Amino acid sequence: MATQSHTHRTQAVLFDMDGTLIDSTPAVNATWRETCTRFGLDYDEVLKTCHGWRTIENLARFVPSIPAEELPAEVAKFEGRISEMAQEAAAGKRDEGHIVGMPGAKQLLQQISAGDHARPGWAIVTSATAAYAHVGFASAALCAPPQHFITGDICARGKPDPLPYLLGAERVGVDAKRCVVVEDAPAGVRSGRAAGAHVIGLCTTHAERSMWEAGADWVVQDLASVSAAWEGDELVLSIDGRQRPADVAAPQHA
Repeated sequence: MATQSHTHRTQAVLFDMDGTLIDSTPAVNATWRETCTRFGLDYDEVLKTCHGWRTIENLARFVPSIPAEELPAEVAKFEGRISEMAQEAAAGKRDEGHIVGMPGAKQLLQQISAGDHARPGWAIVTSATAAYAHVGFASAALCAPPQHFITGDICARGKPDPLPYLLGAERVGVDAKRCVVVEDAPAGVRSGRAAGAHVIGLCTTHAERSMWEAGADWVVQDLASVSAAWEGDELVLSIDGRQRPADVAAPQHA
């Protein structure tokens, strides 16, 4: 697969979490399998479209019989089960359910976190709830957590709406147009684009073409293809990206 090298200057990077920084797929899928059995859902059909959406939206969509007032409790139960599986796997009590770092994530976060801690640096913008996001990130043992987690339970609207990434940019004190979003799901790419950010799409979860069509500026296999270095107050990203298909137009930025 042909690649092209790109350099981009930014002030902050806003990362999705699952599938981007950490891999919780075994625990998430096992939790969905239990949930599908409980509610009589088609497990394979659910997995086709659930990634990148908030749990509350997925449960409302797949299990419309759950009363709206009971959804928050069901979300807490679902995401708590993911955390339980990860902790059980870490303790050697089960074979599946480990949460690990994605390729290249640890090195890139170390590069971004190096030097002056007064810089905005980075934040996590995830569809997960705060309770799960903190446990999930810590379980992967990548680095110290960021100062800011933008989670699904504090956003009135989830991805692909721009609100999560607009809030992420606000929290780090950088205009969204000066941020880079890193995502593994088309819904997240659309969210970042709608917020005005440049977007790196990863091929860790979805097909490369779907990331281009969602509006990614660059598409890479994983974070091993991205490196970072500070030059003053600017973060210089080096991106070893895939070549854009000739029939997919490049996104326009204001």
